[in-house]
Amino acid sequence: MAQTTKTYEGMFLLDAGNPDFQAACEPVQTILSRNQVEILAIKPWDERKLAYEIGRRKRGLYVLVYFKSDPLRIVEIEHDCQLDERVVRVLILRRDQLTDQELQAETPATSTTRRPAEGETERAGDERPSRDNGDDSSNNNDADSDKD
Repeated sequence: MAQTTKTYEGMFLLDAGNPDFQAACEPVQTILSRNQVEILAIKPWDERKLAYEIGRRKRGLYVLVYFKSDPLRIVEIEHDCQLDERVVRVLILRRDQLTDQELQAETPATSTTRRPAEGETERAGDERPSRDNGDDSSNNNDADSDKD
C-alpha cells in the first residue's frame, strides 16, 4: 500500500509559563517527530489571555505549525496532544495548496507593529462618545404619542 502525504496546518495552544519559545515548543516537536511528520515551518502565533480559564491557565501561547504527514497519523497526533498536559488545545486542518508565501508570512508575534487582539482596545481610542439620552428619548416619546 502506497503511503500518501498531505500538507497540514496545526494551531497548538500551549501553556504560556515558559518564556523561551524553543523550550515551549518542545512538546509539539516531540509529538510530531514521534509520529514521523515532516515539519515545514514552526512559528509563534501569539501569547494571549484566554477567553476563559482552562485548567487553571489564564494565558496561552499559540504556535502555528505547517507539516506533511500521512492522513492516518492525524488522529494519533491529536490523541498524543490530549495526553500531554503541556498542550492545552490543538486544531489541525488540511492545506492542499500551501504556498511559500504563506509559509513565510508574518504572524502577530513576529510582526513589528502589534495590533490589538479581538476584544482588546487601545488606550488612546478607548474613550467612547457618550450617548445623548435627550435625543433617544425624544424619538421614543414621539413613537408613544403616535399610538394615542
